Amino acid sequence: MKFLFFLALLHFGSSLPTSAPKVPAEPWNFFEKVPVEQVIDPDYNIPAIQDAPEIPMEERDSPTHAYSVDIAFHTTVSDMDCLRDHGYKSVFVRALNPSGNTYFDKEALNTINNAYDAGLGSEIYITPNISSARSGGDQVSLVYQNLHDNGINVRSIWIQVTSPSNWEAPMPVRIEFIHDMIQRAQDLGLAVGIYTSFYDWLEITGGFNNFSSQVFLWYWHVLGMGADAETIPTLEDFRPFGPWKQATIKQFGQVEKLCGMIVNRNVYGILNQQKSKIIHIPSGNALVEKEMIRVGGIGL
Repeated sequence: MKFLFFLALLHFGSSLPTSAPKVPAEPWNFFEKVPVEQVIDPDYNIPAIQDAPEIPMEERDSPTHAYSVDIAFHTTVSDMDCLRDHGYKSVFVRALNPSGNTYFDKEALNTINNAYDAGLGSEIYITPNISSARSGGDQVSLVYQNLHDNGINVRSIWIQVTSPSNWEAPMPVRIEFIHDMIQRAQDLGLAVGIYTSFYDWLEITGGFNNFSSQVFLWYWHVLGMGADAETIPTLEDFRPFGPWKQATIKQFGQVEKLCGMIVNRNVYGILNQQKSKIIHIPSGNALVEKEMIRVGGIGL
């Protein structure tokens, strides 16, 4: 039962393969029945989950690409130190919990700070809830405001558009909801990306391809859960779909053990990811320098 409970919680932190299954492949959709105060214990040992393969030494400081994980649970500084020592350069952190009316996930602050202390970059993603009383734009604002109020310099945000069974609304309503999130993020001065796949995007939006400005793509392509179901850790298998002619990030592995945690694995091209930035803020008649943790930057 504890194993099933664990999988239930993981659903909104990641997505299961949904490439035209004959039988629904989403056994974690009962997440909303779990009390929100319960969190995953990343140190719980589950033998059925495979260990993540090691990143080859020659790729750990590659000038062209880097590896990342995405997580949605409590972490420690030692967890982040372990990721760094295994060659990872960043973490994707869930900042919006879709349960109920949606709420800001305070564990995001903890993980962002731990990643910073370990020398890792951070990206945030949100798992929206189209059934919430909050609009798509308000869900984005909720995350942005909470991060900003806690001293986080947010540069970009990733929106999860996966698991079609979680999008119970007419297709035009779904598209408008996604557009509202994108527009609000851009109004806040953020770069925007979508986390999805060819099949998810087709099922949820009908293949919508009419964005008025650039939206990055983080796509997943796996053959199932675990290390044996990984695909190649490059973006070479990407094929255009929806509005995207190219991708920024690929998730190539799902539900693997790494540093005592259960994670998904990603790869992306290196451009300019910074972990912090000196900003100037007004203080009376003077400008004060303050170092803020910078979140977001992949693809910018």
